[in-house]
Amino acid sequence: MVKKLSANELHWKSKTESIIKEEYKNFLAEKKIANNPDSAHQFALTKIQWGRDYHGYKERDLILLLSGGLPYMYD
Repeated sequence: MVKKLSANELHWKSKTESIIKEEYKNFLAEKKIANNPDSAHQFALTKIQWGRDYHGYKERDLILLLSGGLPYMYD
């Protein structure tokens, strides 16, 4: 059973996602690369170190949030 998020939790989740997406946009501009699953994976690897979460997101979830898909042969 999935826990339904409260309005407050949804608000903070949205704020966190906005921050992550802005950081990703800056990462793409800095590296001069296109937005695709491979770039999102590279971003996730630079932000997640030693198995830690990044703003509560695991590597796979972060890639899906940023690009909407996984890199070829990820799973």
